[in-house]
Amino acid sequence: MLLEIVFWISLFLVFYTYVLYPERMVARAKQYKQKKEAQENWPSIALLLAAYNEEEVIDKKIQTCLQTTYPADKIQLIIGSDRSSDRTDEIVKKWAEKDPRVILHRFENRTGKPQIINALVAECKAEILILSDADTFFEPDMLKALVAAFTKEKVGGVQARFITEANPDMDVARQELLYNDRELQIKKGQSTRGAVIGAYGACYALRRSLYQPVPKGFLVDDFYLFMKVLEQGYHTVYAENASCRLEVSGESRTEFKRKARIGVGNYQNFFRLKAFWNPFKNTASGYYWSHKVLRWFTPFLLLLIFGINAALLDDSSQYQMLFVIQLMAYATWPLDAIFKMANIHLRLLRFGSHFLRMNVALLLGFFRYLKGGSKGTW
Repeated sequence: MLLEIVFWISLFLVFYTYVLYPERMVARAKQYKQKKEAQENWPSIALLLAAYNEEEVIDKKIQTCLQTTYPADKIQLIIGSDRSSDRTDEIVKKWAEKDPRVILHRFENRTGKPQIINALVAECKAEILILSDADTFFEPDMLKALVAAFTKEKVGGVQARFITEANPDMDVARQELLYNDRELQIKKGQSTRGAVIGAYGACYALRRSLYQPVPKGFLVDDFYLFMKVLEQGYHTVYAENASCRLEVSGESRTEFKRKARIGVGNYQNFFRLKAFWNPFKNTASGYYWSHKVLRWFTPFLLLLIFGINAALLDDSSQYQMLFVIQLMAYATWPLDAIFKMANIHLRLLRFGSHFLRMNVALLLGFFRYLKGGSKGTW
């Protein structure tokens, strides 16, 4: 009886975090409204960027940052070069020579994005911090739409709308694009309650006064920073009108490595953010567990489900059928690999194999975390 109870609870938790909760947030997203706030006095903003060998994108990045409709005299762009060995520094210096709003800080030792951002924040005095990746490009009105959300005093963090693009010829491009679109809908639903769980690092904003330094060795700093805003009693929201563009790889091996690194960061966050360990404490804690924690521990739930199901095979035909379904689901990975070698791409197999790969990447991230995590560099 105990095994059966654990089995069904585990199965429900996986179904809840991947189906029920997202559907609930998508339905709630229909209530989302972003008003265009009438604003005359725009606050000073600092766009902070950690860059490592970004010569291919840094010029366009700077250009889209400075050519927005935000008041030019209120913008400062501070770029921390993480000991770049290509032309990144040279390109930034050329911009700095002709535009004093652009500032370059070179770090002579590989430091990692979180510690670079910590150092840049300590130096700037702007009211609002805009954190973004080098390969994320801003739409002209993005900064105004992002900063306008701070007219509400209780708003401490704002997530921009990221429009993801990918080469359609890549094997998991469709899966990654659909996943990102789904995540945006979830964030939109969470925003109606002022509790967007974890920022997406492409672009987000924080009140300077709420910034909490990221612990040394952390990988997923964007998630940590948003959760610390919520911990301080402020709201985190989504800005539909603040659009930026970025490209995802869509290549399964690249995505697997990225998810494994993120997995390390996920567990770093979980064991550090103790204020949210009680899922019934408040809305933010409930969303945190529903959206993130249960997903992070899904690999363990899947192993538990499979093991208990195997132990219950003799109990009834119901468990035998469920076991066969699991075997079929796990077979999608090798079958998809075989079909891919024959240049045959079946959507159902690809979704199944992608789901399994991402959970294996999470599991790998967990064991890497147990071994000591990381130095904070990607």
